[in-house]
Amino acid sequence: MLAANSVVLIASIGMTLVFLIGGIDLSISTVISASAVISGLAMAATDSIFIGVLTAIGVGFSFGLINGILIGFFGLTPFITTMATQLIARGIAFVLSQGIAVQGTPYGLMDFGFLSFLGVPAVTWIGLAIVIICIILLTQTQWGRHLMLIGSNRNAARFSGINVRFTEISVYCLSGLLAGIAGFISISNLGNAIPGVGDTLLLLVIGAVVLGGTTMNGGEGSIARTVLGIGLLSVLISGLNLIGIPFYDQLIIQGVLIFIGTWLAMKLSARRH
Repeated sequence: MLAANSVVLIASIGMTLVFLIGGIDLSISTVISASAVISGLAMAATDSIFIGVLTAIGVGFSFGLINGILIGFFGLTPFITTMATQLIARGIAFVLSQGIAVQGTPYGLMDFGFLSFLGVPAVTWIGLAIVIICIILLTQTQWGRHLMLIGSNRNAARFSGINVRFTEISVYCLSGLLAGIAGFISISNLGNAIPGVGDTLLLLVIGAVVLGGTTMNGGEGSIARTVLGIGLLSVLISGLNLIGIPFYDQLIIQGVLIFIGTWLAMKLSARRH
């Protein structure tokens, strides 16, 4: 269960950061797919895991930079902008792969997907390391404080001398970079680069972040809450599968749970204020 949710965990961290500034990144799921496919093709051509890692990170960062510039610098709407890049990334993934899994993954990477340390899958350790790094960035750096202030009150942040454009661009770049890492990890989990690997992840990622109590209005939430939300959803899904609940019935239950989690988060937030 830990290994299966490592991709969702890494992507959800990026979505959390975007939510905290009051934005949204609909492209994160298909950037995972595009990063996986292009990285898979690069590794098939070079048989180099290192080249694959750099390619996945580069693809993810590039999409994040495009989103960040269009939203932070040109002032375009996050929803429409990231929906457009979502379609572009999905198209690139399927055009380059011709709609089939990319073969030629190095054996070392496939072996890595089965490794574990102290009983925890290696891919999960990568996710946990990213969680810790991002928590430190958010809570112990000036960049993190600026991010939270922008999400709470954008005008106040601007009048305080904070470079809102730069911070917003950097958040989307980091979200894209994390999507690239998630795409690479998906190759390790599945053994090949699958062009549609991220297609079903968007609602799961958003659901985990919202269930954890991070609001879409910005300035309220944390990465630790998102990790809790992912844990709740993954345990719920695993439990429903074990007792034989049909897939579409599971979707109804997940939706109701997200409603309840969002309502509780709103109540707790109102009580704190």
